Amino acid sequence: MSDDSRLLIPALDGLYRTLAPVTETLVRLCAGLSLAAHGYPKLFGATAANAAFFEQAGFHPALFWTILTGLTEFGGGLCLALGLLTRLAALPVLVFLAVAIKFHAANGFYWNNLGFEYPLFWALVVLHFLVRGGGRFSLDRLIGREV
Repeated sequence: MSDDSRLLIPALDGLYRTLAPVTETLVRLCAGLSLAAHGYPKLFGATAANAAFFEQAGFHPALFWTILTGLTEFGGGLCLALGLLTRLAALPVLVFLAVAIKFHAANGFYWNNLGFEYPLFWALVVLHFLVRGGGRFSLDRLIGREV
């Protein structure tokens, strides 16, 4: 921890220092793999069922939006998880999440009522990576290039 902060339980300082370098990577992995898991069935599984949902929700042509959303979630999610082209991948994911926020806003805030809480949370996470990049343990850092 920083010298100017005083821990309530000073014995935890070593644990915090040990975990600090990897927490951002863990959040990036979780966000990216969660997005990829949501995109996978749109592309490789229940494409027709997802297209029916997009049709019912007013997104026309529904198959186009299903595939575009699947590519954004699956491809963007994998790139985020790997920290590869992180900022470039984060932008379309953030646009997708902004649309999801708008779509779910009619149901209020809480996710258990299908509100916009969940996409808002993930949008803030993805915004972090758009602004900060992939971080210390990313392929972007390994190859020495970031957008």
